[in-house]
Amino acid sequence: MFTRLFSAAALACATAATTLSAAPIKLVQDEAYAPYMGLENGTATGIWADFIAEAMTRIEGDFEVVVEAVPWSRAVNLVESGQAHGLIGTYYRPDARPWIGTYSTSPVTEKVSVYCREGVAQSDWSYPEDFKGLTFGNNAGFGTPGKAFFDMVAGGLVTLQEAQTTKQNLMKLEKGRIDCYVQEQLAAEIVINENNFSNVVRVLDASAETAHIGFRADWQDDESQKFIEAFNAALQSMMDDGTVEKIVARTIGG
Repeated sequence: MFTRLFSAAALACATAATTLSAAPIKLVQDEAYAPYMGLENGTATGIWADFIAEAMTRIEGDFEVVVEAVPWSRAVNLVESGQAHGLIGTYYRPDARPWIGTYSTSPVTEKVSVYCREGVAQSDWSYPEDFKGLTFGNNAGFGTPGKAFFDMVAGGLVTLQEAQTTKQNLMKLEKGRIDCYVQEQLAAEIVINENNFSNVVRVLDASAETAHIGFRADWQDDESQKFIEAFNAALQSMMDDGTVEKIVARTIGG
C-alpha cells in the first residue's frame, strides 16, 4: 500500500507507534525543490513523489509508505535523528551523512552548475578555487556545492549565506545581494525562466550528481532489507522500460 500523508494531524497519527519499526515506512523530501520535490495543498509533489508512487505499484508485499514534504534542513534532521527512515533526493555523501547506511538505486543524475551575477566570474575559472573572496548563496542544509567548497567556507575564503529555497537564493543573486549560487541546473533554470531574471548567468558546470533515497543506517531489520531490495528492483524496472524518462518529461513538459 502506498500512502502520501502530509498534514500534521495525519503525520501524528501515522507515527503514534512507540517505534518506527511498528509504524509506516516514513520517507521525507524537500518542499521547495521543483521539479524534483515540492508541496502543493498538503501533498508531496514532483518527480520523486511520482517515482515513489509508481514504484509502490510494482512492489509485492504489505508495505505502507508515508511521504512527507518539509524544508530540506528539517528533512535531513528527521532522518538523522531517527524520526524518518529515508531521505529522498540526497546525493551520495557518505562522509557528510554517515547516518545514511544504504543508498537506493539512482533513477536520475543531476547536473550542478555555478550561477553568478553578470560580470562576477569567468567560464574558464576552476571551481571552487577561483571563487575565493565571493559571497555565495545556498539552500539551507544542502550539500550541493561540495566538500571543497565548504572547506573554503570553513577557512574563511568564501562567505556563505543560506536561504530556504532556490527562488529566494536566485532573487538575492538577481538583486546583487550575493555573488554566486551553486544549484542543480534544471531546478535553477525553471526559476530563472519563470521570473525573467536578467542578471543571473550560468558560469560553468561544477559536477554531475546521482540522486538517491538515503536510508537510515540504524534501520536494520527484516522489513528494511525486504523493502529496500524490492524498491530498488522497482526503480530499476522503471529505468529499463522507460517509465523514469516519461515521468521526468511529463513533469517538465517536454
